[in-house]
Amino acid sequence: MCCLASYANKNAVEIPFAENLWGNAKRLQFVDGSIACRFGGNRQAIRVLDIGCGNGTALAIPLAKIGYRIFGVDPHAKSISRAVALAPANAKFHCGQLSDIPPERFHAIIISEVLEHLDDPDSLLSASLSYLAEDGLLVITVPNGYGEFEIDSRLFRNLRLDFAYDVARDLLWKARRRERPAAAIGSTDNPCGHLQRFTLSRLMRMFAGNGLRVVQSCASCFISGPLVCITLGRLESFIRLNVKLADWLPLRACSGWFFALERAELKEEKYRYSDLPPGTTPDRSNTARAISA
Repeated sequence: MCCLASYANKNAVEIPFAENLWGNAKRLQFVDGSIACRFGGNRQAIRVLDIGCGNGTALAIPLAKIGYRIFGVDPHAKSISRAVALAPANAKFHCGQLSDIPPERFHAIIISEVLEHLDDPDSLLSASLSYLAEDGLLVITVPNGYGEFEIDSRLFRNLRLDFAYDVARDLLWKARRRERPAAAIGSTDNPCGHLQRFTLSRLMRMFAGNGLRVVQSCASCFISGPLVCITLGRLESFIRLNVKLADWLPLRACSGWFFALERAELKEEKYRYSDLPPGTTPDRSNTARAISA
């Protein structure tokens, strides 16, 4: 019997970046643990398709560096150029649409922080299943459309606090007679906004409508909007607490969600997840928890 908890204890890999306010290291652990727990620890034999991979720095390239055979696709040329420049030999990237890729099957497909940017997220989800092996695993991560991150972000923009913050920061660096440091590299070079605001019930309906069931789920972090980032985002103790709190709070109270899904028609209970760590939920109880949380 394989479970994420026992897998993490026996086969944990070093995360190549520190945890941050948004739980990015936790997301990488969830993706790696979910895939490798299902298919075994021989990552070199596992083919992964990352749809909307951005510049690859968040998931595709770190996963390739620990052994997975990665293929990433994204329509943004600048992001893909950066990904190609940083990629190890076992990671390939394509600038274009998913439909450009010849029909082939992958053990796992990742759609991370992508669906909320689309006019028609259901169409991409449906199209992605053509590339998923029959016993494959689909990993989806999305923000809570009505969580603290979205509320904080809208308030920040509507009050023009982004402009005030930039001005104040520039004045501070000038007063110190120092150059403003370069911005950290994000997971994409394409700063597009959110078009969708997902709820758990909407996601569950979308998953079910595409013949998918949740194997396990996890929350990313408790709070992570720009106001929180400015005030508390550099405190390592708060970052650790923020990510840990998400393991114990209801999913609905958290800023973002991770889901591992399989085809609902799979009859054999070949892949079992038990003794999960706090914050992750197994297959049959997950939908009820997600909708009621």
